[in-house]
Amino acid sequence: MTTHGPTGTDEPNPLRGRLFIASGIFLAVVLLLGVYVVVNGNGSGNNDGRSGAQAQQSPSPSASPSPDDDVPGNLCPTLTDKNTAVPTSAPKDVTWNLAQGFALPSSKASGPGRVEGDVAHCYAHTPIGALIAAVQITGRQLSAKDWESIVERQCVGDGKDYYLTKRRAIEKKEGSQALTADQHGQVAGFRFITYSADTAVVDLVWRAKDGSLGAGSATMKWDQGDWKNEITKTPAAPGGAIDNLAGYTAWGGV
Repeated sequence: MTTHGPTGTDEPNPLRGRLFIASGIFLAVVLLLGVYVVVNGNGSGNNDGRSGAQAQQSPSPSASPSPDDDVPGNLCPTLTDKNTAVPTSAPKDVTWNLAQGFALPSSKASGPGRVEGDVAHCYAHTPIGALIAAVQITGRQLSAKDWESIVERQCVGDGKDYYLTKRRAIEKKEGSQALTADQHGQVAGFRFITYSADTAVVDLVWRAKDGSLGAGSATMKWDQGDWKNEITKTPAAPGGAIDNLAGYTAWGGV
């Protein structure tokens, strides 16, 4: 589908074309959102060659972040999660709450430490903090009314301004592009690809209403004292449809 851009010329709708690919009722996230999922793949659970692989962990940040990790004036509360080991099982003490029908995880230890309107922020500087941030930020970015505040405050990368400009133009012409839970599915699992003190790459699995699964990577950057979603103009290789959760850790709230 195309839409008229700001110049009046036809150009692909970046939300319905470049950003989203639909397969039945499962609308997966691709490209500029920072979560790369393609649901029309070959159906193999090993399409990226990483099934069952252990996350690569950079040698080491210390077990607890140094004081200068926090930006002066940061109003985030102190979180108790200091464990920098990549999780190999579902995080404990996580609760799930629905936001626009989408189940989002939270933890007293790992965050979000603050929720202001549609913006949930203040995550632990740990793998679990990054994992929860990945689901919270991308999920809200897709479905929240105030998606602009989420992108402006919780996203980084060379595609951020492009995404803001294009989505604003589309919504001005066509109305809200926020997705329902039936359109974007629910989180069903994860696996870490890499983790370091400043970057976490995690594969997220999404389950559609009909039970079909898609998986793709989210890149989270530690920036100004919090985890943020990276939006790039040039995406990494996409993930794809998967048959089951083999090689992933089952994790979800619905």
